[in-house]
Amino acid sequence: MTMEPPPSTESIEIRATNAATGLVIALSVGLIFLGVLAILMPAVASVAFTSAIGWIALVGGVFQVVQSSQSRAFKGQGLSLGVGILYAIAGLYILFNPDKATALLALALGLLFMAEGVLTIAMAFSHRAGGSMSWFVAINGIVTLILGILAINRWPFNALWLIGLYMGISLLLSGSSLLGAALALRKERA
Repeated sequence: MTMEPPPSTESIEIRATNAATGLVIALSVGLIFLGVLAILMPAVASVAFTSAIGWIALVGGVFQVVQSSQSRAFKGQGLSLGVGILYAIAGLYILFNPDKATALLALALGLLFMAEGVLTIAMAFSHRAGGSMSWFVAINGIVTLILGILAINRWPFNALWLIGLYMGISLLLSGSSLLGAALALRKERA
């Protein structure tokens, strides 16, 4: 019986890199797919995104109210109950007033995209995120920053289609830059 030599440290690293980047590649493809869908149907994506936030707030609030009512010995029970009720009310407000909630969400997303753009640009240059593909990460940050500025500039008139379109573009670019960085890392380690 012949024994095979143990795998080298280098082959173990390559397999670990391939496994890790495989997950990132799958995530990237999913982000790209969702981005394309949101770009093709921005109003539907806007309403779906806003409604999802409403449901999350409502369900989270109900869970918090139930949890706080079951933990009688908890010192902050009253605060926990109050926060749960506020979350539930906010969720109901979002679900029953999707137009107003979408407009406020468009404003918040504009501010978020501006912050994300600045941080992504800084990350691309300061940490060379993505290795040899750091220029692609920087382009993602620049486009995201521009989208944030445009969102704030045209708010509230663009709220219905803006969330879906911008989320689609952001998801598409984020997925593409993640895919490029994962493929570059896999190529460097091969």
